[in-house]
Amino acid sequence: MSGDHANENALDTEMKVHSLDNESLGGTDENAGENLVFDEAKTSRALALWVCTDDLPLQIIEEPCFLHFVHTLNPFAKPGNLKMVKAECLKIFKEERVKIKQALADFDGQISLSVDVLKTPACNEYMCLTAHFIGDGWEVKKWVLSFCRVWEVDEDVSKVLLKCISDWNIENKISTITMKNNSDYDALVKILKHRVQEKKKLQLNGQLFRVYCCADILCSIVMDALDEIQEIIGEVLDLVACGRQTPFWHLTYHALKEVSELYSMGEFFKDEYHGVEIPPNDVWNKVGGVVKLIGSVHNVAKSLFETKYATTNNYLHNLQDLRASLIPESMSSDSFIKLIAEKMLQKFDKYWNDMFLLLALTTLLDPRFKKKYFEFSSLKYEDSDGKLQVAVLDAIQTLYDEYATTIDESEKSMSKSSAYFEGEDGDGPCPKSRRVEEGCDTSKDGFDWVQEYNQFTQSKGRRPKSELDFYLEDPVIPWIEDFDIISWWRASSSKYPTLARVSRDLLAIPISVVTSYDAYLTTAREVDLGLLSSGCDIMGALMCTRSWKQSDSDKD
Repeated sequence: MSGDHANENALDTEMKVHSLDNESLGGTDENAGENLVFDEAKTSRALALWVCTDDLPLQIIEEPCFLHFVHTLNPFAKPGNLKMVKAECLKIFKEERVKIKQALADFDGQISLSVDVLKTPACNEYMCLTAHFIGDGWEVKKWVLSFCRVWEVDEDVSKVLLKCISDWNIENKISTITMKNNSDYDALVKILKHRVQEKKKLQLNGQLFRVYCCADILCSIVMDALDEIQEIIGEVLDLVACGRQTPFWHLTYHALKEVSELYSMGEFFKDEYHGVEIPPNDVWNKVGGVVKLIGSVHNVAKSLFETKYATTNNYLHNLQDLRASLIPESMSSDSFIKLIAEKMLQKFDKYWNDMFLLLALTTLLDPRFKKKYFEFSSLKYEDSDGKLQVAVLDAIQTLYDEYATTIDESEKSMSKSSAYFEGEDGDGPCPKSRRVEEGCDTSKDGFDWVQEYNQFTQSKGRRPKSELDFYLEDPVIPWIEDFDIISWWRASSSKYPTLARVSRDLLAIPISVVTSYDAYLTTAREVDLGLLSSGCDIMGALMCTRSWKQSDSDKD
């Protein structure tokens, strides 16, 4: 009986709470039920917005705990069904796609693309195409434009990619494409480059168009080193609790480093350790040498992929340090380490040569470096070539001139209608800047003389200093570890408006397809299981919409 009485009291209390809530809204007891009517359509829309904004599995709306939470807030609530919410997600995707397409059409700048291929547990492959750019308000944008299954029967990834950029109508804005360092992609890049060149002139005659993934090359040279000790990794790692290889190479490195340090400290001084046979000294020498090599790569990867501002300007000096550490190891007296280091360096040098120009340009646009870094590196690194600095300066001058011409032509076009004004002597309209050339108050003979004189002075005199000249002549700023170069150029855009446009486009280029801890993966990235569980009919829509919505959230 006491239990029934308690339940009655609880019910009375709940009714009083609803009554108070109703009264606070200006209602009465008679229309309490009306005020608590639950709009299922609005709820489905709100849930869809939630799913499209955060990385939540679509099935969360059917989870018992979620339903209990909703009913706690409102016992009359009916959160809708999966079909309704999925339909709203697709509707939101279509609405947002129209906005994003217009935003890309209005954007007055260059767009860089990146292509990654993800796999599912069933070994299906999905292509993720992402657009990277820095908006007019200097917000960094990473918008997924397509996420779809590829390489099925009669389907070619190049056709999917070309159709996508055509649907988005961005062929005339594409400047670069970043992909894994796989020769299988060469044909795809060639086809895409040809398509883009039909619509626009590529910067520096296309020298920057193909961007090779830095995370991929670092992973590749690490795996080359680990492959050389693959047969002994297992017996060495058996000595530590966490001793097993993982698909993340930095974790394997940390485990090998830990066990190697324990050996150096004399931890394994007997023939066995907790029942595990201790490997001989020559094994430990090999492991120690490989750990040292991979340690150099890890230090650079950590600086590039685990930093707050992983922008393009941070790559050159870090990679140059890595190269400098590999060179002496490639001349080691230890033949085993020498061969591994030579192989790593050979592969790295190819990447270095392919990527040097782009990385050097963005280093030049870093106000902490400018030309000073190249002067410093030519002294520190004996193999540095002074001719490369000249080539980089020529390239930045060419880029600057191209942007200055484009901006000047745009401004002339905008001001053409207001180019004429009333003359100072009241003789009628005459463009002030063209009076001599067009003969206003100037005789034919006078015009010829002045024109020849102007040509003479322009050919003999030095050109006026440009923004680029002033920028390079200004002293470098003091070193800042976590330097936000995007904020610096945003603040300096009024001082260097044209150069800021160059910087905005170059700094948006992704040097790696993946960042953060995904950069350490030795296998293809897997599609998120929550996304996969939502169904093939909506995966692409969710992937795209989330990138658009989250980008807006970051801006706010």
